Amino acid sequence: MNAALAALGWADLAATILLVGGLVAAALLVPPSATGRRWQWRAAAALGLVLPAEFGLTALRMYEVSGVHGATLVVDLLRTRWGLLWLGRSAGLAALVAGRRLPPGRLAAVAAAWLLLRSFQGHAGAHGALPAVIDWAHLLAAAAWLGGLVQLALLPRPVPVAVAARMRIQATAALAVLLPAGAYAAFVHVRHLHLLAGSPYGRTLVVKLGVVGVLLTLGATNHFGHVPAMGRGDPEAEARLVRAVRLEVVVAAVVLALTALLGVLPMPHAHAS
Repeated sequence: MNAALAALGWADLAATILLVGGLVAAALLVPPSATGRRWQWRAAAALGLVLPAEFGLTALRMYEVSGVHGATLVVDLLRTRWGLLWLGRSAGLAALVAGRRLPPGRLAAVAAAWLLLRSFQGHAGAHGALPAVIDWAHLLAAAAWLGGLVQLALLPRPVPVAVAARMRIQATAALAVLLPAGAYAAFVHVRHLHLLAGSPYGRTLVVKLGVVGVLLTLGATNHFGHVPAMGRGDPEAEARLVRAVRLEVVVAAVVLALTALLGVLPMPHAHAS
């Protein structure tokens, strides 16, 4: 059950990042290519399948615990915090798809607000409003960075130097939010250092931080190497940037998978001595 929920959680998170990040990139970075636009709305279609599947698996887990079934089970689940937020996310997704021809800035703002529901639905929301809002800032920054990278990778060649420079600024701003928000979330969920090695959640978090380190190294290579080289007119710099961005997207997918796994593991603070 946990494995299935983690797989669905990964699909949910990846599609959400791709959709919201693509809309933010359209407003702040560059209009999407035809391929980039198709991937945005494929992500929305994927969410249209994943959200009901998550509801079904959660209902099955609730049935195994409570023995309640049928319409009573559905109503009881929809009355929970998770169920109400699931309804909000589903309705918000429909609104985003219906409003896809809105101006890019307005659509990106709606997508950013919609992302807040996911933060309240997860582990962070269980800790209260402040952790949920900080988790939302973390998710939004991740979407701006990773979604922007995907859109950059899908642009036709050659990539304009101005677009690469804007992506550099966007990624830097995103990291300025991601790193402190991520540190706060780690402290909220793992309040004792021994739990990093002494709990499944802590060990998974350590692995995630290691992969994030790889992602940051790739980003630093782009920031300090490839993009400035493009500005200097290096004819090989654009090809190196595109290869690095594609590798970043692959590593980011691993980070999102580990994040989804953390979402189904029990939080270790309850076992602290």
